[in-house]
Amino acid sequence: MAFVLKTFAVLALTSPAISVYAPGGYSYNRFSGPVSGKIIEVQVPAAEGAQQHADYGYNHHQRLIDPQAAKYDRLKTVDYKAKPDYQFAYGVQDPHSGNQQDHKESREGDVVRGEYSLVEPDGSIRLVKYTADPKNGFQATVHKKPGGKPNAPAPAPARYTQVDHQQEDSGEY
Repeated sequence: MAFVLKTFAVLALTSPAISVYAPGGYSYNRFSGPVSGKIIEVQVPAAEGAQQHADYGYNHHQRLIDPQAAKYDRLKTVDYKAKPDYQFAYGVQDPHSGNQQDHKESREGDVVRGEYSLVEPDGSIRLVKYTADPKNGFQATVHKKPGGKPNAPAPAPARYTQVDHQQEDSGEY
């Protein structure tokens, strides 16, 4: 009996250490796309680090900078911002649903220009041209041109009836 109790005690103490835990849930997003702009190579000179942490930096008691730390030159930092230029265009021509639209957009620095057009349900064509920049914000002009025939209405959704699959003798197994 003592052997069983000792074995149980050892298993009870070691089982949390042996058991495998699933990691907690997490999620992240990352963008790694093309960025256009001037490529700058930054060269940083090698600096001698302090040998002891306690002797390096700001002395809080005397409110002085350590002389060993003061001899290091401040390194020049470069605040580099890539120029986010892009352009895209796409179109949709779906005769089944009547969906017809085009969209194109481009960006140069902080200025975005674009336009899109689509066929309204009445057959007219809506054309929107827009610009956006930090000074003027978003500005859009909308033009509506008479178009061809109106889009056909979407077909009515199919209605299905529920069939009773239960049979009289299905209660007996």
